[in-house]
Amino acid sequence: MFTVQEISALGNALNVTFGKSSDTLKVTHSFQGDRLDLKISQIVHFSSEQSLRDQVRNLADISNDIFTDALKKVKGDFKESAGRALKVKELTRDDDVELISATSNSPRKIAYYRSFLKLEIS
Repeated sequence: MFTVQEISALGNALNVTFGKSSDTLKVTHSFQGDRLDLKISQIVHFSSEQSLRDQVRNLADISNDIFTDALKKVKGDFKESAGRALKVKELTRDDDVELISATSNSPRKIAYYRSFLKLEIS
C-alpha cells in the first residue's frame, strides 16, 4: 500500500499538464488504489479499409513507444521523490477504433484511435 507521501510523489510524476508543450499524442491517466490506467487518443483520417489498417498498425507501434517512455519517466520521477522504486505489472493492453464521420458523398472517413494500458502498481 502507498503512503500519503508516495501517493503525492506518484501524482506529481503523473502530472504532465502544467508547463508542458503539447504533443501530437498525449498520455492521459487514471489512478485508483493499486491500478493505473494509461490512454492515448488520436484522430485518424482514411479513405479505405487498408489505409485504416496501416495507420492503426503504425499508431499501435507509436503508442507502445510512448507508453514505454511515459512509464520510464514516471518510474524515475517517483524514485527520485519517494526514495523507492515503483513496481509495475501489466494487466491488459488494448486498442480501439471508433468511426466518427462517414458520408456517402465523400470517400474520406474520420475515426478515433485509442490505445489503453492497464497496470497494477506497488
